[in-house]
Amino acid sequence: MQKKIILIGAGYWGTNIANNLVKLGIKNIWLYDTSKKSLKTLKRRFPKNINIISNLNKFYKDKKFKYFIYATPPSKNFRLITPALENKKIIFVEKPGFKNLNEVDLLVKKYPKEIKSIMFGYIYMFNNYINYIKKFINNKKNGKILYIRFIRQNLGPIRNDIDVSYDLSSHDLSIINFLFNNKKFKIIKNQSYKLLNSQIADLSNISFKINNTFIDINNSWINPDKIRSLIVITKKKMLLFDEMLKDNKIKIYNKFADYPKTELLKNNFFNRKIKIHIGKNISPKIKNNDPLYDELKFFINSNNKSLSKKKYLNIDAGRSILKILSNLDKKN
Repeated sequence: MQKKIILIGAGYWGTNIANNLVKLGIKNIWLYDTSKKSLKTLKRRFPKNINIISNLNKFYKDKKFKYFIYATPPSKNFRLITPALENKKIIFVEKPGFKNLNEVDLLVKKYPKEIKSIMFGYIYMFNNYINYIKKFINNKKNGKILYIRFIRQNLGPIRNDIDVSYDLSSHDLSIINFLFNNKKFKIIKNQSYKLLNSQIADLSNISFKINNTFIDINNSWINPDKIRSLIVITKKKMLLFDEMLKDNKIKIYNKFADYPKTELLKNNFFNRKIKIHIGKNISPKIKNNDPLYDELKFFINSNNKSLSKKKYLNIDAGRSILKILSNLDKKN
């Protein structure tokens, strides 16, 4: 039986989702958006796959329609998703899902069973390079993890309902949760700048600590270049992930710095000068994949039970990231 998908949101990301659903062979996509222009544009692009709808209410109540995808602003999702939960739909919502933690807590309280059918669109959980980095971090041969830095910058899109941290840092927070198995971390410092709008931050710098590992996240949506990089510094190696490169996105540098042990120094030599170790560098071969395609494939083949078990994408994961973002607001 061909699945029927309700897609809500025909903007930039909704267009990407529609394109991948068509690639996945979905022939029945019902599309809703308040913008008639956006609806017509997508309909022209996929005339055989997309059906435009003007009212969502009857689809919420129709049992033939089970899968609902929300590519909509977080400020609108509480109102849009509530009737989907009431009617026991399987829900995919783009990160961070909701505007604040209170909205999620209200839904968890009112729909404790139904809320388990929500999957948050944290696309990096399906990225082959991030999965490789997790293996790199877990490999004890690479030494203790000392420092991680995320840089995520570009020029637009600029949101008008959430800060840059909710939009961009939420990606990096999902990666941190994945790399460190949802370990709790301490916020050391949060600094943001409101340049274009007195109510919304356009740049943010966040510092964390997990055990003895320091982590920095630097985000901006008013930067002239598009930068997507992740650096991991261990006791024995350094890893650079540059997402903007076409090939060899990950480089591992067999370089590290160390101080000699005092007991190994001769009596007449007390200069504890740091030593730099340089070995052979490598670029591991990692298969390129389309994370959005793989993410949507997982969703449309899921049911309530399989979604609740996906610990980096389920309601608990989505709530934990919103909780961190809420704490950033308090820390700022």
